[in-house]
Amino acid sequence: MVMFTISSILQDINRHCAIYNMLEDKFTYRLVYFINAQNGNEKHCIEARFDGLKAALEGIVRGNLTTKNNVVIAAITARKDGEIVSLLSRSYPFSLNEYFQWITGKRKNRNNTYNNRYAQAIY
Repeated sequence: MVMFTISSILQDINRHCAIYNMLEDKFTYRLVYFINAQNGNEKHCIEARFDGLKAALEGIVRGNLTTKNNVVIAAITARKDGEIVSLLSRSYPFSLNEYFQWITGKRKNRNNTYNNRYAQAIY
């Protein structure tokens, strides 16, 4: 599993808004996410404006991610000309177990963008 950041999701949204020629701040976005735990999966949906999108994504991850479950941002959509437009190219999983493996050195395959920023911050 490759780990992502909220910035990765926002870049994906911006890329798709450009593809569909959408002005980002003119739409309401629907965020669909799953909380996957041992006792089952829960699907949730919330809506956010563009200026609150980052805070909404951070709230989803911070409010629901534990060592006993993971969170998957499955879809972010907007309605344009009466049709629903998907703004993500993939789903984005968040797992504390994966994060702990990475910081302890047991796992090395972080995405290159994060590794480059992390290396620059250290040096």
